[in-house]
Amino acid sequence: MNRLVLLAASIATAAHAQTVLVKPYVQPGDGPALTGKDVKVLTWVTDQKPGNFTVEFGWAGEKNKTATPARTSLDFLKYVPKPKPEAAKPKTDAPGTPTTTPATPAIPSAPATPKAQPAKSADTTPQKPAAVEAKPADASASTLKIPADLATPRPTFADVALTLDDLRDKVVETFKPIPEREQHYFRYRAVLPELPFDTEVSYRVRLGATVIREGTFKTRASAGKPIRFIAVGDLGSNRPEQFTNAYQMSLQKPDFLVALGDITYPGGRALQYMNHFWPCYNDVAKPGPKTGAPLMASIPFYPIIGNHDADMQRLPDYSDAYSAFYWFSVPKNGPGPGPWNTPLGKDAALAAAFKNAAGSEYPAASDYSFDYGPAHFLVIDSNSYATKEIDRIAAWMEQDLTSSKQPWKFVCTHQPFFQASKEHYTEQRLRLFEPMFERCGVNVVFAGHVHNYQRSLPLKFTPNPPKRDPRGRVNGDYVLDRTFDGINDTTPEGIIHIVTGAGGAKPYSTPFEKAAEFLKKEHGANYVSFTAKYVADKNSFSVVEITPTTFDLRQITADGKEVDHFRITKP
Repeated sequence: MNRLVLLAASIATAAHAQTVLVKPYVQPGDGPALTGKDVKVLTWVTDQKPGNFTVEFGWAGEKNKTATPARTSLDFLKYVPKPKPEAAKPKTDAPGTPTTTPATPAIPSAPATPKAQPAKSADTTPQKPAAVEAKPADASASTLKIPADLATPRPTFADVALTLDDLRDKVVETFKPIPEREQHYFRYRAVLPELPFDTEVSYRVRLGATVIREGTFKTRASAGKPIRFIAVGDLGSNRPEQFTNAYQMSLQKPDFLVALGDITYPGGRALQYMNHFWPCYNDVAKPGPKTGAPLMASIPFYPIIGNHDADMQRLPDYSDAYSAFYWFSVPKNGPGPGPWNTPLGKDAALAAAFKNAAGSEYPAASDYSFDYGPAHFLVIDSNSYATKEIDRIAAWMEQDLTSSKQPWKFVCTHQPFFQASKEHYTEQRLRLFEPMFERCGVNVVFAGHVHNYQRSLPLKFTPNPPKRDPRGRVNGDYVLDRTFDGINDTTPEGIIHIVTGAGGAKPYSTPFEKAAEFLKKEHGANYVSFTAKYVADKNSFSVVEITPTTFDLRQITADGKEVDHFRITKP
């Protein structure tokens, strides 16, 4: 079994780093409500030859300030697949009396603990930074395959939340393998505090005398100001469409991005971020349709933890698993530690090492909320381990939403409440909370997970009965607002559910009519025709523009075409 070796330390930096592996990028930091001042975090990653970094930042009318980065060591052993058990061989104790002895799986010897390379205090050579109900769309259905080690359902999953339909769901992508290796990184974080709202801030990060990145970002808009953001899920697949989508996103000039889970495939490991994520969204020398865009140099990504981030490749099997908790910095106002958190396994020492390296981002990145402009965003983890225990944080969710006085309220999660694709259809656990969200004034729910774009009619839903059936479905009574069209009628009665999970992964491209026919036959009265728009054959993302009285959503494809546009207005 691979083990995780993680050393966490916040120390003053010295000497010069040999290689910058991930250039500095902007993160939200611990900024929930629009009170006091804003905060941002700059994060970057190097090899393990420490460097003397200087961080400068400032804005118009103020003298430049400096920030001291904190450094954390991340060391991951090379993943070695477990050997498959040999078939049992019969043996005979006595003539005519065969006995069978189960084969014992071979246990690989534990590799030696890798040591970080010592700092060279005399190294003064700066290194160059690394380059771092509308007509649905037609598309053909696709069958995806998965490596055998991921295809086999784990019995513990069934105990936690999976249903019969989940277990036989075969729609999982195949990815080109990344050569396994040991990984040794230094992660640097510099907190930029006391930032005024509604302000453009410039920053510069130097390694010795060499500027490794300089850029600008906007602090959060105050409550009365307009904002523009991107909502998109299922991103880091390393497919060409991921890079094209990223470039198109950059052309929209968003203030921030909400990453609706499955941030990096196939398992959210550090190795996969290095290969599938940073080269598309951060370390891009020249933006373009084939190279992506350095979005993260100037806009913060708010992460949502998806099943491919924390429910596919886990500790202790993969020592670099759950790495979203290493890379992102979020508001720290969630429900805190509890059984709804990402499980860290039974190895106490391993769990402690992970938490030491993740710091306060675990479990904060799973459940939190924040205000931005006239909107309030509630982020919740909807993975199998979390939904089993989600009743325990219902009071926190309700209190968070009711205490907000923002005119717009959004729920952001990975698994959708309502969607009309065959894939993941029975994952309906969160429907049980729809009445609460209606009561709390939620306007829109954003989700990923299903690799296409869907918009529901405004709906009100009452679970009946208020529980999941043996297949995981939640039946109930609907009230659908069929007069709302987002053009002539812009005042919906009910919550609109958006699925925007086509950020980079291969689309679930079954045409709407074919999917609806299947769902009616397979699920009977559980399937209700609540779909207003369905685009399944293209990768895309949502661009949302908000003022205190208007909400506009445009769905943009990887080739830059607008495939949906609707408006919500308030008095």
